[in-house]
Amino acid sequence: MKTSFLSLLAVVVLMISGCARTTSVKNLALPPVSTIEGAVTQLDANGFTLLDDSGSIFVRAKLPDNKKLNLSLDENVKVYGNLQGGQEKIFDGYVIRKPTGEQIIVSNPTPHFGFILQSSFK
Repeated sequence: MKTSFLSLLAVVVLMISGCARTTSVKNLALPPVSTIEGAVTQLDANGFTLLDDSGSIFVRAKLPDNKKLNLSLDENVKVYGNLQGGQEKIFDGYVIRKPTGEQIIVSNPTPHFGFILQSSFK
């Protein structure tokens, strides 16, 4: 019983720590929820392009009720979300954190491994 509890605890810690670190665009993989960080290089009605040292990716971040994202070109942001499967490399952004600490909640995340985002991330 004690061994299985410790094994379960180790798995939970590894899963949580995997979601907490920033992942480079080049190293994004399916399906874990990830955090990416970089500069906004292009704004679009459905999101924006984010550039880090390893490359760029389109971040889908369309707000409800056609609200505009309050982002600027060359602004550095952190984005919590996940890579979508398919031929195009698209990152679904759930939460965008600006350098000021302001967070833009895009949508509720799709649960992965039973974890659901319920509060802000740092």
